[in-house]
Amino acid sequence: MPPVRPMLSSNSLTSFGQRMAEIRCHSYVKCFSVQPPSRRLTQAVRRVHLSGVVGAVTFNAPSKGDELPSCPPAPAAKMRPLEWLSLLAFLPALLLPWLLRSGRRPWVFDVAALLPLLATLAQLLLEGWRVQMVPLYLLAALVLVTRLRSRRRTPGTGRPTRLRTGVTALVLAAGAVPAWVLPVVTLPRPTGPYAVGAVDRELGDPVRARRLMVSIWYPAAQSGSRAPLTPFPGQVAAGLATSFGVPAAAPLLQHLRYFTASATRNAPLLPSASRFPVLVFSPGLVGVRFQNSGTFQELASHGYVVVALDHTDAAAVTVFPDGEVRGYDLGRLGIQPDELEKSTRSLLPTWVADQRLVYDTLTTWAAADPTFGDRLDLRRIGSFGHSFGGVTALEVCRVEVRCRAAVNLDGGLPEGGLRPAPRPVLLMTSSQSNNFAYATQRWRQYLRAATAPAAWLEVPRSTHYSLTILPLMVPLLVPRAYDRAAGRDTADHYVNAFFDRHLRGLPTRLLDRPARGAAGQGGVLWRE
Repeated sequence: MPPVRPMLSSNSLTSFGQRMAEIRCHSYVKCFSVQPPSRRLTQAVRRVHLSGVVGAVTFNAPSKGDELPSCPPAPAAKMRPLEWLSLLAFLPALLLPWLLRSGRRPWVFDVAALLPLLATLAQLLLEGWRVQMVPLYLLAALVLVTRLRSRRRTPGTGRPTRLRTGVTALVLAAGAVPAWVLPVVTLPRPTGPYAVGAVDRELGDPVRARRLMVSIWYPAAQSGSRAPLTPFPGQVAAGLATSFGVPAAAPLLQHLRYFTASATRNAPLLPSASRFPVLVFSPGLVGVRFQNSGTFQELASHGYVVVALDHTDAAAVTVFPDGEVRGYDLGRLGIQPDELEKSTRSLLPTWVADQRLVYDTLTTWAAADPTFGDRLDLRRIGSFGHSFGGVTALEVCRVEVRCRAAVNLDGGLPEGGLRPAPRPVLLMTSSQSNNFAYATQRWRQYLRAATAPAAWLEVPRSTHYSLTILPLMVPLLVPRAYDRAAGRDTADHYVNAFFDRHLRGLPTRLLDRPARGAAGQGGVLWRE
């Protein structure tokens, strides 16, 4: 991938796959349970098991005894129920002029004109307003005002004209587009046996005079109300819009306040006789720590503690508890705009140091933290990340002896490559990134020089951001052939299985490379 650039930094990972090979599900990937015996007594833990071959690229074939699980629910990224109701409430006003003569019963048209406003008020009170719905709010008021004015002009009748009704229908359709294109995201329930808790904390490095914010996702003793995806939606919206170069678009992200995860804020940690393995996550350049929240809650539901961090000044925005807001500004890290193409090498030491600060903090928490004291297994720590965060994970596992395994989600290696980590490595790349010959060459060189187990998987029909929640936030950016739910689940299952094998020592056949020529349908591709 090209050297790190804002937003489209080192190119992509994402995931494609899991689906039932049965009726209503797409046929890209078959789902089979590949469970460690210890988990079968608590809950059926789903795993993706792929079959097939495409040229020289192979995938796993199911073995005898594997079980087909049901298809996972699709991510809930859509208009909310009362938003649909407020939209459908316009139908009587649109249809009555074509179905009914109103000379004797004008009150029917009065009620039809009032319904959209009543539905809108219910939606505003019970769900909360969002900017994408403003055209429909205004149209609801306009329909009623127009009806009242019509009654005054022609008392006793006031039948709306078909022309006016047709114009209203066109305006309604146009007004509904923003709410459909930018939906409210509700992350689906994870598949693991445990409830999930989440908490935010600030970390400080006095030696580097650097502050970081982290979110911790963990197995919880019980579930409660759904947590917001970010406690600072206004600041995050402004930061994302600015990082994309369109600060005026921040109001269009006002609906971030309604995004929720299947986790409970500050829930008590799950009581357990054993300590929990820990995973540390870095987003890509200009990324934010909640961008892979679906993966975090999935891993936490399977018994991992996940610490996701914002790399201050390299994230779109970082909001601290004292109210300080830091946007994307590499100048604070000593990188000038004309040096952006060389930023990979300059940034890497900073990002590695940030992750190592988290590693050091884990030791402090394990010793005396009210929540995590004596509950973290510091012998089983791994790093993973998306884009440049994935590159960081590889380098952390090379220089940090406490790192036992690393996953790079579509992070393009810098020019000259990296020295391989002496630990197990999983590289998951997108179809988009694999179109760049220099990127695939660097990945191939890295894996060939590896001295520990290393695997390279490609997620078909995916783009750089397919693994993150961006496809849920903006569905129109998803390639037509890419299935959001299947892709997300496939990547999550592979990441989970990889850390299960190399941190927990649990058996899984999902990562056993099959022999070439294995028959079956396509799925995640094994690269070499």
